[in-house]
Amino acid sequence: MSRLISEPTPIQSMDELLAVALAMEKESADRYAALSERMRSAGQLELADVFDRLVREETRHIDMVESWSRQVGRRPREVLPTDAMPQDVFDDETIGLVSPELVDAYRSFAIAVRNEERAFAFWSYIAAHGASPEIRGAAEQMAREELEHAKTLRRERRKAFFKDRRLGPTVPEPYDLPSLEMEVCHSLEECADSNEDRSEYRDLALEARMLSLDLASDPLQDPPHAGPPPPRSLDALCEWLADYYIDAGEHLPSQTARDRAQALATIAVKRLAVVRTLAGK
Repeated sequence: MSRLISEPTPIQSMDELLAVALAMEKESADRYAALSERMRSAGQLELADVFDRLVREETRHIDMVESWSRQVGRRPREVLPTDAMPQDVFDDETIGLVSPELVDAYRSFAIAVRNEERAFAFWSYIAAHGASPEIRGAAEQMAREELEHAKTLRRERRKAFFKDRRLGPTVPEPYDLPSLEMEVCHSLEECADSNEDRSEYRDLALEARMLSLDLASDPLQDPPHAGPPPPRSLDALCEWLADYYIDAGEHLPSQTARDRAQALATIAVKRLAVVRTLAGK
């Protein structure tokens, strides 16, 4: 169960409770909508559909809160105090900064599940510290709703997990790091040719070529990790390599190999930052 980072501020009235509930659901819907648009712009239509489904789910939550407010004869406050809106319930876990090619349905639903779990934790806290029986009862109802939403999303997460396993390669191919670094080199050279020969692209291309030659003459590990094929776009491949080197720096068997992987990770992270800066991301 995901937990809150900070202790929520107790809610003092039903109007405030309804306003907080409405604001939380709207924030979730807006953020999922932005992620959907980003995936659609990147051509990741299946993932855009996933986030569209999350938007529809949050929209149903909004309708529920608005209907509830009418039933109890309350009108949510339009302006909330700065400290009334919880700051650590929704977290996209930097998925908005990750290359779309590295995002999948399972990860998307997993993030949504954790958000619902934090919302459950928030309302459970409010229920335990409510200023009146009415507020405590309402918060308990919201907590139950969030727990039910989390249950629904867990089913979707499970489906996505098994779907990915069925679609995955039956015989994984080993990663060829020298070839991947050379692919980065060639992509950077193409960027330099199409961007008035930007020297930054040329410098990065030369660096990638040297890394490729170094890894070919002295492989990082033997045997290499096996798994699904890396992405092909420059941005996503640079990010994938950075993640790979970081992971290798933590898990390779010898300290010498880990030190080398950490040095490669430093280079790859800096390269990714420069590539995104040059691309205006």
